[in-house]
Amino acid sequence: MTTLWDPLREMAKLQGKIAVVTGGRKDLSEANSQLARSSGIGLEIVGFLARKGAKVYCTTRSENKAKRARDVLRAKYPEIDQEKIKWVLLDLSDLRSITDAADELKSNETKLDILSILQGATPLILQYAPNTIDSLVNNAAAATMSHSLVAGRWEWHMAVNFIGPFLFVNRVLPLLKNATNDSNSNPDVRIVTLSSIAHANMLPHNFEFHFDSPSCLANPVVSYPWQWRYIGRFIFGFDMIRYAASKAAVVMFAKGLQSRLDAGGLPILSLSVHPGEVATEGVMAINNVFIKTIARLTFLTSQQGAATPLFAATASKIKQNQNIYGGKFLTPYGKIQAPHPVVEDAQQLQGLWEHTTKEVNEQLMALGIPPLDRW
Repeated sequence: MTTLWDPLREMAKLQGKIAVVTGGRKDLSEANSQLARSSGIGLEIVGFLARKGAKVYCTTRSENKAKRARDVLRAKYPEIDQEKIKWVLLDLSDLRSITDAADELKSNETKLDILSILQGATPLILQYAPNTIDSLVNNAAAATMSHSLVAGRWEWHMAVNFIGPFLFVNRVLPLLKNATNDSNSNPDVRIVTLSSIAHANMLPHNFEFHFDSPSCLANPVVSYPWQWRYIGRFIFGFDMIRYAASKAAVVMFAKGLQSRLDAGGLPILSLSVHPGEVATEGVMAINNVFIKTIARLTFLTSQQGAATPLFAATASKIKQNQNIYGGKFLTPYGKIQAPHPVVEDAQQLQGLWEHTTKEVNEQLMALGIPPLDRW
């Protein structure tokens, strides 16, 4: 692979490290033979981490998906010790599934060094600038045109891309904290959540966020930019604006989490990442023939798309400069990128955190599940 940061060459050995990669599933149809020969970003991350010696837990939404992902990894990387890769069922739209997955991890491990959260399939996006429209692709995100609610109360994009990871990180945080006290290794604990440059490129700087409102999780978009109303909605098969708003929430979560980790004196790094314009199965599934052709010819491969998340999760440069990278949003290949201005809005950030905590705890209580742990 050709990148400015080659994980196979530059990643340190990871023996003794425990990693969890969500979204590391294989969703390709057997009919799509060209794509079936490659794997998604999640599986590539799993492959790189395992080849460097880490024990990796890979999450899937079903036993069948786990089997297919296992077969892909075995065929593509026969040198990997398959005992180093474990499989955990996880659906980021289901609070009980999230809690069960975290409980399974806590029953099997005493620590967790690396947590990489990918949320699902990939859409095509347009970049809206003041006077231009350019095309690019985001990966590792869930997108739909549906305005249906998850659990009868949360907008779908917000639920899968933001609320699910919010709860999952909270549930496995005790394992991450334990890793900071591991006397048998040099502690280097990181949480990497995949976001998208769409949150900055698709939403104008004056976009009307209302994360400080109790309704932000059910209806995150009050009004749509004119570019969407007159152009975008005729191109896309999903609601790009709701998707972008949810990815803004992800960047805000990574930043807010870092603030709380720092306040608690915990040497854990939280980062959000845009992996680049990647020709994943999600791109091919949701776009027309013209866009698919462009993707095959010009976009990054899944291996290349895995580079920035792996940089965030393992690069020694980050450990050596924790005060610079903590809470930041990274783009290929490891570049710190300015996020949408809303990320720096303290009122919006505090509102998002408080409303999410309240809503999640109410839903957990209704399900008879323990509330969120203290951060």
